[in-house]
Amino acid sequence: MVAVAVSEAETTGARRPEAERVAELGSWHHDWSGLRIAVLGLGAVGFAAADTLAELGARVRVIHELADADHERLLDVIGAERVLAETSAARLGELAAFGPELVIAGPEVPADDPLTAWAASRGLPVWGDVELAWRLRDKTPRVADWICVSGSRDTAVAARLTAHMLAAAGLRVAPAGGSGAPILDPLRDPHGYDALVVELSELQLARLGEISPYASVRLDFDASAAAAADAPSRWATAARVYERTQIACVYNRADPETERMVEEADVVEGARAISFGLDSPPPSGFGIVEEILVDRGYHAERRSEAYELVTLDELHELGLAEPGFVQDLLAASALARARGAEPAEIAEAILQYHHASRGRE
Repeated sequence: MVAVAVSEAETTGARRPEAERVAELGSWHHDWSGLRIAVLGLGAVGFAAADTLAELGARVRVIHELADADHERLLDVIGAERVLAETSAARLGELAAFGPELVIAGPEVPADDPLTAWAASRGLPVWGDVELAWRLRDKTPRVADWICVSGSRDTAVAARLTAHMLAAAGLRVAPAGGSGAPILDPLRDPHGYDALVVELSELQLARLGEISPYASVRLDFDASAAAAADAPSRWATAARVYERTQIACVYNRADPETERMVEEADVVEGARAISFGLDSPPPSGFGIVEEILVDRGYHAERRSEAYELVTLDELHELGLAEPGFVQDLLAASALARARGAEPAEIAEAILQYHHASRGRE
C-alpha cells in the first residue's frame, strides 16, 4: 500500500464533528450541504452517486482510473469535481489531498482497494451505493419497500420476474442494481415507487450497511465458495441479505446453507421463513405438486391446501420450463406474495412474461 502523508489534525480532531454529522445522515431531507464526499469510480453507479450528492449540495470529487467522456462531460455540467488517475498511488494522493469526510465505493471497487483501506484506517466512513441509497430513500412521501435478491448465479431473471409480478398486482415497481438501473436513479423519481427489487452483488453485500428489506432471498450459495479457505467470511457476507428482513426470508430448501442463513439471521420480529424448490413443498413453501407450481406459503390452510399458480405444461408451451428458470419463478412468486400480490395476479404475470421479455429484446 502506498503511504500518503496526512497531518494528525486532518485525520483526528479536526474531523471529529464532521464524522458525527455524517453518522447522523439518514434522510434525503437532512443537511448534506458542504460535505466533502469522494466517489470512487465513474461507471453508471459512480455517476448516479455523484449526481445525487451534488443535488444535495455536497462537494463531490469523483476519482476514477478509466476515461469516460460522456460521464466526465456530465460531471462538469452538475458541478462535481473529477480526477482521472491511472495508478493507485496517484488516486490515493488525490483522495488524501481532497480530505473527504465520506467515501462512496461502487460495486466495481474491490474489497482490498487501497483507497478504501486508506479511508478506513483513518476512521473515515466508507459506504457502498446501497447504503447511500437506503439513507436517501425518503425523497418523496411514497417510500418504496425494498425486496432484495442475491445469489451466486445470475440474479437478474429472479429480480425481473419479481418486478413483473408486482407490476401485474398494480404496484409501481422498478428493478434496481445489478443489470437494472443504479439504485439511486429510481429513488430520485418524483413520483416515487411502491417497491424496488434490488439485486445485490457480493461486493454490495459486503458494504450493505444496516438496510431493512421488506423481503429477501438468497437463491443459492456456491459450492466452490463453501469449500474455499475463506468460506466462513464468504458465508457471513452472503447471509447479510437476510439481516433485519421485515416480512419474509425466502430460501432454497435444496441448499442447506441458505436455510442455515435464514435460521441464524437477526430479523424483524414476525418475519417468516419461506422456502422454494422443485419438489413437493412443505407448509410455508413453494414448489411443484402433480406438475403444478403451488404456493403453500401464504394459504391460511397451508398444512393441508395450496394455491395453484401455473402448470408445467403451460410453461413448456411458452418455453419456460427449464429447471433453473422454474426455481427463479418460485422464488419470485414467494417474494411477490410477501408484498401482497395475489395468486391469480402472479399466474397472469408468469403467462405474460414470455411476451413481455421478448418485447425488451
